[in-house]
Amino acid sequence: MRRRSFGHRFGHRADHSRGHPLGHAAPDRSRHPFEPGKLVAGLVILGVAAAYGMDAAGEWDVRPEIALPALLCGLCVAALTSALTYAFRRRSGRATPDD
Repeated sequence: MRRRSFGHRFGHRADHSRGHPLGHAAPDRSRHPFEPGKLVAGLVILGVAAAYGMDAAGEWDVRPEIALPALLCGLCVAALTSALTYAFRRRSGRATPDD
């Protein structure tokens, strides 16, 4: 397998002055799709971590019998979001124009 330089690995052109007013190539947005389920899961985990951090700082009194079910419910919402995103993308990929 041939090794390439860092710029070639990510699809950057050698001539960076074309195509962008600041003199560098625009980022390639087609590398991976947006996954809202991962965003929801990350926000839920950050929220629970912030709550426990505030508890450790003495600002809040977070009871585990509230925070852990909230975490579980939030992760279930993230899973549902991922499933709906998958179903939507699968369905829209099968759609054909009625020309």
